[in-house]
Amino acid sequence: MFKITYMLLFSFMLGLFLANSAWATDDFVFTINSLSEFEAGQYPFVSGNAFTLDKTPVSDVQIQVNFPSEKIKTSTNSTGQFYVTSMIPAEIGEYTITVYAKKDNRFTDAQIIYQVSESLPTKQLKITNPIEQIPKVTDGNVELDPFSKMIKQLEEQKEIEVKKKEIAKEQQQINEQRIQAEAELQKDLKDSEKRMEYYSPRNVFYRFIQEVDSSFRGIFWQQFLFTEKITKEAHDAKENALDEGKSSLDAMKIFQEKAKVTQNEIMGLNKNLNIQYGNATSYTQDQFNEKGKIPREE
Repeated sequence: MFKITYMLLFSFMLGLFLANSAWATDDFVFTINSLSEFEAGQYPFVSGNAFTLDKTPVSDVQIQVNFPSEKIKTSTNSTGQFYVTSMIPAEIGEYTITVYAKKDNRFTDAQIIYQVSESLPTKQLKITNPIEQIPKVTDGNVELDPFSKMIKQLEEQKEIEVKKKEIAKEQQQINEQRIQAEAELQKDLKDSEKRMEYYSPRNVFYRFIQEVDSSFRGIFWQQFLFTEKITKEAHDAKENALDEGKSSLDAMKIFQEKAKVTQNEIMGLNKNLNIQYGNATSYTQDQFNEKGKIPREE
């Protein structure tokens, strides 16, 4: 059993826009590590890190690890490291782990092939008296008996679990920081909207008509509200079209169609407003023809 290590350079992802030229010389190196062999019942794992060519850690690299029967997503921490363990125990056979990494406009992936062999408890059934086994010495190195190997394996597994908990705790802290940052951003946006409310079209126009003669002020305000209503309905129709998957061009055509107002609609609005605010009577308004003019008498 030995460790497999892959080192890759992040490649560019081609998009509709060119990347910032600063990225051209700021390549990332991404390494992943795993074991070449696990025993049945163990939990396969993958670790790795990301850093620049000058060995600076790269945080927030989006990681997706595709184990044979599940997908787990995570990201590199502040030191550029990540660690992912499968939640499903391994079964005997040969398997492939695929690791995807993405950072801004860079992307890379790699595969690790590993073997899952017979579990240690099954192997121990062949040992009649493991306690009496005497360690062998080969070239000065002590070869552990199967029982000692099992103890060592359990210790290693415990270390892995401790490390996994530490990483989970660090990830939780990062998530909490992200949530706090998002809350602060939303607060800043609301404060900004409140400050800009004074300059909204409705408030600006309302301040403007305060300088207009009071006998016409109501008419001007109702005309603005009519225009505001038509514009909002057209904007909502455009947004609905985009949500349904229509193109920007088709959505804009829908906006223009919805925002159209006919001459008869304008004339009808002004007629009713003149009557409503006492600037004309129904009889006077009825003298105008469909073109808004008073017919000449021959």
